[in-house]
Amino acid sequence: MANQLLNELPKGTRIIKQDDYFYPDDDPHHIPCPGGIQHNNYDVISSMDINKMIQDVKSVIHSSPTTSALTDTLTLGRESELSDTCKKCPMPLPILLLDGFMLYADPQLLEMCDLRYFFTLTRDECWERRQHRSYIPEDPPGYFETCVWPMYEEHLKYVRENVSEVIYLEGCGDHFSDVWNRVLSAAGLSDAMKEKKGNFQSRGYCVCDHSEKEV
Repeated sequence: MANQLLNELPKGTRIIKQDDYFYPDDDPHHIPCPGGIQHNNYDVISSMDINKMIQDVKSVIHSSPTTSALTDTLTLGRESELSDTCKKCPMPLPILLLDGFMLYADPQLLEMCDLRYFFTLTRDECWERRQHRSYIPEDPPGYFETCVWPMYEEHLKYVRENVSEVIYLEGCGDHFSDVWNRVLSAAGLSDAMKEKKGNFQSRGYCVCDHSEKEV
């Protein structure tokens, strides 16, 4: 979802992925898996440098987009058609996508998210998808049952009970069009993008987690 949004939204759109902030495997921040499994538990927020992620998100939010990036966002390649008066009009909001599986576990990250999405999965589907992905280091036997699924359920329960304004989406469905339209509306881009895409009907906006969201 996040990658597809990044490809379809204007050029100035940015993305920050929580997976890029895992500590090195030998970092002392890691805690061991329960049950005697000889492996780090990578499904807890302490396995990631969240302070660095927050710093990077704030850096993007508080930066001033270049004039060219804002013009691209506004005109979608039609700069020559703008009058001088129109070029001085208020610009639409630049878009930052956040992609991660525990985005709502940190209050600062949560506060910076304007649109909040959480993609849910059944246990069987989650297991099936994990079998087709490569991890470094690889999952040891029992890691899914001991860490992955229990932490997903715990985080989902936390979000349902403590986080407001979250839109829950079934992870096997096709939700791109709905998400896309919400993102465009929030960023003030609906009319321009619809004009560019014509009758395009299959695209949307968000940030991902087992939950997912956006700024």
